Amino acid sequence: MSRFWLPLALAAALASCSTDEDTGAGGGGSGTGPATPAALKVNVNAIAFDGVTLRVNISSLDSTPLLVTYTRDPSLDVGGYLAFRIQEDALDRLFIALAGESADGAVRAVTVGDGGQFNRYFAGGIYERDGDFLRPAIGSGPGAGQVSYAGSYAAVTNVDVLRGGPTDVAIAVPGGTEPALIPAQPARVSGDIFLNANFADDSVNGAIVNRVIVDDGFSLDDVILVPTAIAADGSFFGGAEYNDANNTPIGSYGGLFGGVGANSVAGLVNLEEFEPAWQNEREHGMFVLTMCGPNNALPICSLVAGP
Repeated sequence: MSRFWLPLALAAALASCSTDEDTGAGGGGSGTGPATPAALKVNVNAIAFDGVTLRVNISSLDSTPLLVTYTRDPSLDVGGYLAFRIQEDALDRLFIALAGESADGAVRAVTVGDGGQFNRYFAGGIYERDGDFLRPAIGSGPGAGQVSYAGSYAAVTNVDVLRGGPTDVAIAVPGGTEPALIPAQPARVSGDIFLNANFADDSVNGAIVNRVIVDDGFSLDDVILVPTAIAADGSFFGGAEYNDANNTPIGSYGGLFGGVGANSVAGLVNLEEFEPAWQNEREHGMFVLTMCGPNNALPICSLVAGP
């Protein structure tokens, strides 16, 4: 993989064009949850994902019509999340999206981005919920109301994939094509994410670990999701940091709880930096998790108290 990325300021160049038009609905629901914050939507205007088909309205230069259907590409799946892509021709931008929906159909999230072209790149995401926020029952005694969520994390970045490499899906360009004309493919990131939520004091925090660039196996640092409040509508928004001595801020995260007893949670992560040795790299991630307990028996869940 070529270590090339586009300047941070350029990633959000058209963010002001975004709206809160969360028109998509999945799982047969109506997508009635609170809107995704602009800091996480960035260049995305609207997304419609039903667990199978993905349609995206991004602020610029993916395709037409505005809400366009992306092509399913299982070769790009990350951590159980579904991958989709679109590229009109060899000299148009290549967008890759990663999407997931909870097993109960209550929440879903999608992140999407291109690898960059002509000194700009466009990326962002949306999460949504069907139905109302139904908090879990809060018992008595130590730890009452505290639960955990665990599962996979996936992201797209503005780091480009090596042309001709094993994960290259871009339409080929003939030799001698001017490099300044060639669009880049966004590298993908995989990882594991763990959240602790307390519905007695309405707070959530966690971490993303085992992070790696899928396209070349390059290992990345852990990311801390700092404590933040859970709003009355079941949504949350907070900061992300490096796990270093200075607690260096590197971005933000947010999401919303859904399902019976807040069984599921979906969210997005927007990192302005994700590798200390680099500069101007950007990561747009997503997660859809199930509460540890009867519906989630991942090994890490054996270390926490059940709901």
